[in-house]
Amino acid sequence: MGTDVYVDRDETTSDLQQKIIALRAQLSIYEQILDTIPDLILYKGPGSHIRYANRAFREYYGMNEQQLQDVIDAEFNQPSYTEQYVRDDAQVFETGQPLLVSSEPVTRHNGEVHLFSTIKHPIRNQTGEIVGTVGISHDLSSDVAASAALTENEARLQRIIGNVPGMVYQFLLEPDHTMHFPFVSTGSRDIYGLEPEAIMRDASVVTEAVNPSDRIRFQEAIMESARTLEPWRWEGRVYIDGQENWLQGASRPTRLINGAILWDGLLLNITEQKQAEALLGRFDTILSSTNDIVAIADLSGKMQYLNPAARRLLAIEPTDAANQLTWHDLHPDKSEQKWLAQTLHHAQVHGSWMGEHELKPAHGQRLPVMYQMLCHYDVDQQPSFFSVIAHDISDQKQAEAERQRLHEEIIRTQQQALIELSTPLIPIADTVVLLPLVGSVDTARAQQFMETLLEGVHINKAQIAIVDVTGVPVMDTQVAGLLIRAANSVQLLGARVIITGIRPELAQTLVTLGIDFRSIMTHSSLQQGITYAINVTRGQQLNVRHRGN
Repeated sequence: MGTDVYVDRDETTSDLQQKIIALRAQLSIYEQILDTIPDLILYKGPGSHIRYANRAFREYYGMNEQQLQDVIDAEFNQPSYTEQYVRDDAQVFETGQPLLVSSEPVTRHNGEVHLFSTIKHPIRNQTGEIVGTVGISHDLSSDVAASAALTENEARLQRIIGNVPGMVYQFLLEPDHTMHFPFVSTGSRDIYGLEPEAIMRDASVVTEAVNPSDRIRFQEAIMESARTLEPWRWEGRVYIDGQENWLQGASRPTRLINGAILWDGLLLNITEQKQAEALLGRFDTILSSTNDIVAIADLSGKMQYLNPAARRLLAIEPTDAANQLTWHDLHPDKSEQKWLAQTLHHAQVHGSWMGEHELKPAHGQRLPVMYQMLCHYDVDQQPSFFSVIAHDISDQKQAEAERQRLHEEIIRTQQQALIELSTPLIPIADTVVLLPLVGSVDTARAQQFMETLLEGVHINKAQIAIVDVTGVPVMDTQVAGLLIRAANSVQLLGARVIITGIRPELAQTLVTLGIDFRSIMTHSSLQQGITYAINVTRGQQLNVRHRGN
């Protein structure tokens, strides 16, 4: 390939060498580019002498660069063909105009003759002088195969378009603003319930299906895309057979020579997606309104979602990314790491874990919560992510504590009242007191009974204390031991105890238990005990008078 190089006289030899090296490198790049072109490219100098041939030409002729250098044509070519090539080259040299040869025969190195369409251009130097011609020849015989391949490709494209989940279309806006669809795929049946031909005949069926509230925005989007030649994108509602659906459209416009705008695009039915988005929006509203803490984390423990209650707990701003946090931000204490690992493992194995726990806010005291950890699985039943729902039970805990305190207070009050009512000390004579014992006897009542009896004997200076057990339903070792201790204690104060109301079945129980009441006076009824005590005290009083006389 010839190259004219102009060199300034002031340039040094070194500079010239550098430029020559650079030019050769650039020339090598150009040659590599031309070698990638499948058409035959041939550069000829004056007299049709070949100066350069690209790879496609060399392979067609079966000759290398050295063999082709400076020849006029290959020897195996027919002389008449070669003569015509030379005449065509001469015409380009003489006229300085390109020459288009729509069809000419070119012999291949193996003797095959193919028809080529060739265009020849003049090549000029820096002064405008024609120094050669370049011819680009395209093999017309390959067009038949290309046409067949194009037909197959079109069929393949139609199959692909037919399987696209939506309507593929071409939409044309004429300069007078009339609209129509040059092409509509069979996806129109799923989108509009119409055959493609119906939409291509009448484009208004598409615009009229748009919800009236969205129609102006729909048309404005088309006109804006036509004005700016920016992609058209739209989401809106359409009515099809009385049912509202959501469509999503996207297309890219091209301005045609006559000023019309052609869009190639796709319409998708996104009704289910919109319904899912609406449902997610409701869930988000609920999660944003609840005071329960809701968090989602991946298997590595990195947070994916925190509702406002969780963000308040951790003092995280609404705009802060949740994925900067992990489980350890909810459970910062090292002492909880073992519990957290066990809980995550339990949830992963069993699907969930539930129980009471405590969370530590960013500032403040620990928060008691009802804690539920859930493990969610993918379609292959492999763990996918974890979620946590934590309900603040601090008010519940305080209420329970208050109820427990009140309950215990009521029990203490009731026990005190019962003790006071069940152990009344009744003076029945100057030196005789009566203490009826009613109901079951526990440790608290036994202590109260003992204190009441001893205090009553002391205050009343009693000589006899009657303890009536008629109202005791069960006489066991505990009650019997109480009575014996009471009698011994009273004797230390200089008085004695009379027990009344021991029924025959109680007496038999006491004997069976091996309890000895021989040191204590007993009577079967309270009346007998009172009569005996009064007679004894009267007799003592008479004896005192007689001794005094």
